[in-house]
Amino acid sequence: MSLGRATLVCMTKTLTIRLDPEDRATLEKAAHEQGKGLSAYLRELAEVWARQLRQQAIRAEGARVVAYLARHPEAQAELEELGTPLADIP
Repeated sequence: MSLGRATLVCMTKTLTIRLDPEDRATLEKAAHEQGKGLSAYLRELAEVWARQLRQQAIRAEGARVVAYLARHPEAQAELEELGTPLADIP
């Protein structure tokens, strides 16, 4: 029996940044303390920050939708059905 081979392709783009020497040294030290190279350390920081920004945008959009629905009487029954108490809507 032959096993197939799967290939995972990860599309990434290079990002170049310029740092002053003091900032770079600070980041290199932090990366070294975690046993990582500077590039990997910065990539992880950027990925975490990007996820947080996406989550904030999703929450903000959800809040805008709920606020919009709350302003329209015909939508209030819908909100109650979804379990969002009208008293909790801004």
